[in-house]
Amino acid sequence: MTKVYWLSLLFFLMMGELVTGQSKLNFGRSVRQQPNELPRSKAGKNILERKAYQAIPGQLQKDEEGNYLFSGGWEMIEGYKLAGKGMSLWDTGTNSSEWYNAVVPGTVLTTLVEQSVYPDPYYGLNNLLIPDTLCRMDWWYRISFETPQEMEETNCRLLLNGINYKAEVWLNGYRLGTMNGAFKRGLFSVGSLLNRQGINTLAVHIFPPDNPGIPFEETKEWFGGNGGALCLDGPTFISSEGWDWIPGIRDRNIGIWQDVKLMRGGDVWMEDPQVITDLPLPDTTYADIKIKTRLVNTTEEVKTVSVNGKIDHITFSQKVVLKPSEQKEICFTPEQFEQLCIHNPALWWPNGYGAQPLYTLTMTVTQDDQVQQKKEIRFGIREFSYELMAQSAEKKNIRFQYSPTDIEETGKPLFDYKKRVTVENTSFPQVIIPSLTDGAIKYLREETTQPENPFLTICVNGKPIFCRGGNWGMDDGMKRVTRERLEPYFRLHKEANFTMVRNWTGESTEELFYTLCDEYGLLVWNDFSISTQDYNLEPLDDELFLANAQDIVLRFRNHPSIAVWCPRNEGYAPEILEDGFQRIISTMDGTRHYHGNSRDLNLCSSGPWHYIDNQLEYLTKKADGFSTELGAPSVPTAETLRKFIPAEDLWPIGDVWYYHDLHYESFDWKNYIRDIDRLGAEPSRDADEFCSRAQFINYNLYRNMFETWNQKMWNYASGLLLWMSHPAWPSVIWQTYSFDYETHGSFYGAKKACEPVHIQWNSVNRKLQVINTTLKELPGTKAFFRIYDLKGKKLYERNSLVNLAANKLTDCMEVAFPPEIKDVSLVRLQLFDRRGKMLSENDYWINPVSPSDFSVLQKGGKSQLRIKQTVRKTEEGKVVVQADIRNNSKQIATGIKVNVREKESGKSLLPVYVSDGYFNLLPGEEKRIYMETPEGQADKAFYLSADEWIR
Repeated sequence: MTKVYWLSLLFFLMMGELVTGQSKLNFGRSVRQQPNELPRSKAGKNILERKAYQAIPGQLQKDEEGNYLFSGGWEMIEGYKLAGKGMSLWDTGTNSSEWYNAVVPGTVLTTLVEQSVYPDPYYGLNNLLIPDTLCRMDWWYRISFETPQEMEETNCRLLLNGINYKAEVWLNGYRLGTMNGAFKRGLFSVGSLLNRQGINTLAVHIFPPDNPGIPFEETKEWFGGNGGALCLDGPTFISSEGWDWIPGIRDRNIGIWQDVKLMRGGDVWMEDPQVITDLPLPDTTYADIKIKTRLVNTTEEVKTVSVNGKIDHITFSQKVVLKPSEQKEICFTPEQFEQLCIHNPALWWPNGYGAQPLYTLTMTVTQDDQVQQKKEIRFGIREFSYELMAQSAEKKNIRFQYSPTDIEETGKPLFDYKKRVTVENTSFPQVIIPSLTDGAIKYLREETTQPENPFLTICVNGKPIFCRGGNWGMDDGMKRVTRERLEPYFRLHKEANFTMVRNWTGESTEELFYTLCDEYGLLVWNDFSISTQDYNLEPLDDELFLANAQDIVLRFRNHPSIAVWCPRNEGYAPEILEDGFQRIISTMDGTRHYHGNSRDLNLCSSGPWHYIDNQLEYLTKKADGFSTELGAPSVPTAETLRKFIPAEDLWPIGDVWYYHDLHYESFDWKNYIRDIDRLGAEPSRDADEFCSRAQFINYNLYRNMFETWNQKMWNYASGLLLWMSHPAWPSVIWQTYSFDYETHGSFYGAKKACEPVHIQWNSVNRKLQVINTTLKELPGTKAFFRIYDLKGKKLYERNSLVNLAANKLTDCMEVAFPPEIKDVSLVRLQLFDRRGKMLSENDYWINPVSPSDFSVLQKGGKSQLRIKQTVRKTEEGKVVVQADIRNNSKQIATGIKVNVREKESGKSLLPVYVSDGYFNLLPGEEKRIYMETPEGQADKAFYLSADEWIR
């Protein structure tokens, strides 16, 4: 037999093994559900009339760097229409009515919904009316434009920041090249192809993924299998095949989903400058700034250029000579340029630990004293360090701290995630640690305070950060990711006192996501786009995947918010990808930790994700270490429900609820609904009553999750991320706010537990504690524990003087609920500073006889609330409202939620940022609340409403 035969046989055996292994995983559905198996709505169907095509000239908008953004005038058409009618792609003056006015950046579905071809898939069961063929077709985009005068004498490049899934790019009839994967940029030289005097036509041919899969339409019985065949085509938006928190998106998010620019440059191009900030920790009085960038000579001649930098008043420059077609990396270091040692820098901190100042580095390439290219890079001065445990070559488990910027030998990772061991500690039976690579020990500082602690701790500027926040499964199901749409969600994370978000499987990998995390002080746990090991399919094209991963690191590495790179969701990377990730991150970043798994590895296990009856008792025992996923149901307000559930389907709970992620037969929804109904003497009579009662449950659920981690702060516990904090579409599960920016009970429960100085009581272990996550000591505070009956009469009181250390948990005392109190009561905790200013207040409703029965709260009727408001308009067009709310009743007012409502319609004005919600007022008590509306709403007439949650 020949050598070729044996090689061929070996190849087919290996492929067979691969296919057999993959076939055991989740390929998703092989057939579609029958019509009688699909969810049904009682509402009628809307009749749409497609918008008429409008001839809109191509619009180019100049940016700060002298480049031009293609901001308007895009068109889109189905590939089969273009071919079938023999239409010319380049003849823009004929058959134009067949084209759609396209939304770019956006997806195919974004355009078709905006053009009224299909209804809003977020409303009711409209998603079922959109054909799943959209993801099985090719599409053309085009735009016609004139060359800007400033570009006529330059060496231009065309930049596409993101397409999905594949694309061919054409200009004036010439094929520029191809793009593959959702997260890799396309950069093409176009100088010689531009029409300098007339009209240019840019065309982008979009191809769908090879394995779009068949989505499962959520029903009462089942939510589907979390993805399927689409995972083979990673890197892409794998959740768009359908997950347990979003249905299948009909186009799988294909299209030109990021912006397109015409880039100005010269003969020598500067690519992806990196800014590295290094602090001599624990000293933070100065910072060394190192800047690296790659230069590319695009000509066949020797070129001499000057590369110049400016940070505030600091300037630096160097001349560089490049050989023909040479690529060269150049550096600016404090050793060469002493001005890059910045004294008393403004440090970037996570939310709650300090401010988020951002510097701007302006870099230019000049040739013959003419600026050929300009780049502006925003960065923050900060340094990450990490504490965790790993095993040495001598088989010794060592807890240590290290900073990646202190590693001198680039390209040599410290951790071997393919060699890992289980911690030999009965307290942490599932925790796994990696092995250390050769030579790693010299970069590690052994920790002696908790040498047995295996869990990850993330430090910023030398201070451990108690990471609290949540997962973003995807920013938006249709990838509508403008600042106007996304920024309120980040502001809400900041308002909830969160310090971290997780970019789950990289579904939100775009510039704006990281920019807003920078601005709002949210650390990012950043996955690459592979889902659960031993459940979801592995990507087929390793080379494609690594090319996308490398571009992600190069493109976003200057963002100060990114704290951790992680290969996937809940698992280790396949071996080839693992080697590639390690190489990319150690050589092209070198400032952050790469963590080989999102659970178990120096972390506690994920979940649970369902409603638990005895949640406080369960979580008090479970809370430990760092968890990247923990969740529960989270039904929004009825006002929000009406925005996506038709009136005919609003009550009783039915198919439309199930389609929007109410998994009745799983995640213990039955018990969640049961306990909501127990809040009244009778089960809920309508959606308003059900949703109002649900907020009582939601508040306690989400507060409990964070408070149980709080109770062990730095006693191994170092972080908790909710599954999830952000909804990608209108949902009733796993969210701290709803898609319309409404903040319901889950938000305020989380906000309360995560406040920087927080007093709490655990009725299971009886501990009264104060959590101070600020970097300031608070001596001489006084903690109060009081119990009131429903009329507001004080039944019991204890207090304690407490000195609060910075960034620490302080145990005040143990307090048991007095056995002589048998009725439903309010436990109120208060913490005051030495001057008598209240620092924290926290209420718990307790039924000592029947812990889940609070129906007595319904019997008192509505309270008499008085609201006095003061309104101030800011120069930015915001409205700031100060509201004093007083309880004029003779009973406790329970779960008060304040809304700002439009005067004419009575609808909630959203987004609005409110200082507190779902709070209680004793008889005669008054509370001051602050509210702020975003820019541009100062002229709207409004009024305030205050409602209670279970009356």
